[in-house]
Amino acid sequence: MTKAEAKQQVEFFFRRLGENASFFDEQNHAEARIGEAVIGFEYDEAEEILSAQALIFRFRSEPQDNILDAVFGEESEANRGGGRVVFNSENFAFYLQRDFQEKVGENVFYEGINKLAQASLRWNSEILTQAAEKAVT
Repeated sequence: MTKAEAKQQVEFFFRRLGENASFFDEQNHAEARIGEAVIGFEYDEAEEILSAQALIFRFRSEPQDNILDAVFGEESEANRGGGRVVFNSENFAFYLQRDFQEKVGENVFYEGINKLAQASLRWNSEILTQAAEKAVT
């Protein structure tokens, strides 16, 4: 996906949310809220990939390995919202991430991001709790 295509995808998404703005001119990152969900978009020019990340949870400090293992152990095709679970060791946060290598239809993109956002809320309210319970037993 070219940077221009990524820009079009993200700008359409924000227009559907009622926001009119231009993205990826100065930086390759944008963020939005869908209700309670926080979604970030990042364009990687070297790989030509647009990534969407829905925040699951941010720890105050680095979690123990057993917590990380338990969270990744909860991941399944049915609960990822079309993405995959990733952990960012720089900000101690779990995300559901979906990468787009090619431009998709605007409605397909919008629905895909909404599905990712809804899945992240379920992870935050249910699945993360299950993982934590397993990690301490």
